[in-house]
Amino acid sequence: MDQNKNITEYIIEIYRKEDLMRAYKFDLEKFGTQVINFFPITPKEKLAEVNHYEAFMKKMTEQGIQESGHLAEVNEIVAQLDQLHEELKSSDENYNHVYLKAKPYINENMQVANGTITSEVQLCLNGIYGFLLLKIEERPIKPEEQTMIDQFGNLLSLLSYKYNERKVMN
Repeated sequence: MDQNKNITEYIIEIYRKEDLMRAYKFDLEKFGTQVINFFPITPKEKLAEVNHYEAFMKKMTEQGIQESGHLAEVNEIVAQLDQLHEELKSSDENYNHVYLKAKPYINENMQVANGTITSEVQLCLNGIYGFLLLKIEERPIKPEEQTMIDQFGNLLSLLSYKYNERKVMN
C-alpha cells in the first residue's frame, strides 16, 4: 500500500474490489474480457492486472469471503483505526470537535444497524461506501444525507491524517 495514500480511501477501494469480484462471481475470464480489456493500458500491463485480480480472488476465496465480509488485513486496519479513533476522542481536542459533529449521525445509524455494527469507524466507512454506490446509480442524494456523508468524510479524513502521521513517526 502507498504510504502516502489516505488509508480510508484505500479501505473503500478494497471494498469496491471485493464487491466487483463477487459481482463477476469470481470468473476471472469474464472479468478480464468485460473489464480489464477496456483499460487503456499495454498488453503487458493488462497481464499484470489479470495476475493482480487473480491473486485478489484467491485471497478472498482462501479467507472464505466470497459472499460477504472483508479481507483480514483490511479488518486489521479498521481495528487499528478504531483504536486510534478511541484514543483521539479523549486526547485530541480538534479531533473530538470533528467527532462531535458526526456523532448524531453515527448514533442514528448505530440504532438502524441494531447491533450488527458496533464500530463507529466501520459505520462511517460503510456510510461513505454506500454513498459512492448511490452516486454510481445516479440516485439523488437528499440534503440531510449529504450532510451526514460530509460529517463522516470529515471524520475519516482527519482520522486518516492522524493514522499516517503516526505511521511516519514509527
